[in-house]
Amino acid sequence: MVAFNSIYTNPAAYTALQSLNKINRNLDISQNRVASGLRVASALDNASSFQIAQGLRSEIAAIDAVQTTIAKVKGIVDYTLAAAESISDLSAQIRAKFQEQASDAITAAQRTDIGNEIQDLVSQARALAKQAANKDTVGGNLVDLFSVGAGGNDITVATDLVFGAQSVAASSGTFTITKAETVLLFTHLNSFSTNGGQSVARTNSILASQFTAYETALSNALGQLSARSNELQARSDFLTTLKATREEIIGSYVDADLATESARLTALQVQQQLAVQAIGIANQRPQSLLGLFR
Repeated sequence: MVAFNSIYTNPAAYTALQSLNKINRNLDISQNRVASGLRVASALDNASSFQIAQGLRSEIAAIDAVQTTIAKVKGIVDYTLAAAESISDLSAQIRAKFQEQASDAITAAQRTDIGNEIQDLVSQARALAKQAANKDTVGGNLVDLFSVGAGGNDITVATDLVFGAQSVAASSGTFTITKAETVLLFTHLNSFSTNGGQSVARTNSILASQFTAYETALSNALGQLSARSNELQARSDFLTTLKATREEIIGSYVDADLATESARLTALQVQQQLAVQAIGIANQRPQSLLGLFR
């Protein structure tokens, strides 16, 4: 390149200025990455990576929605299970009282007193069942696992997801908890005939039929509710793992390497200082031409 001495044109200054502008642009990019922690913050940074990340974020939102529903349903199941466990504790006392009432060694008055105690225990069990009759809604449907009174619906929740390239939709995978799993408990609880003056024969009949059926229903309710709670927790845990995997993938597409960006930022700051000095030197060049006329 031929040296060009002019007071009107300063190619060296133009070159240095262009270099400074480029450094400043890169410096802005690096500062934004350090400040935000993101290498790709918008489609302008990298359209394809941003699109992939947005799709994954939509999947995470869908997972969150399903997990919210599962958590609500599990809360209802666990609350009902706690009530069933409390009723089970009362049942042991009720059976002991029935067996005591069936003894030939007690008087009619004692048998009446025991019958009244049984009635009190059954009333407590009924009260627990009514407390566990959740007047809550899931998906707009009334939930009442103990089916106390009118109404009550099964609980159905989508637990599997289908992830498409652009969209997320619930698949046919569902999980259902039916009120039939606990309704027998309350039905049998209501069937007890616990008037004070029970005969030995009548008490033994209750123990052999009604109470045995009640205990079977209670055992089934406890087992089924416990299984449903565990399965719901397993589904939620799986979705948590699925969500974490997608968050990790998003990070690989958009997160900035802060160690690298920090080193790059320092280097660019040094380059910026040198570019400013270069412009200063280039701007002094026309001044040197004045020496030719002295």
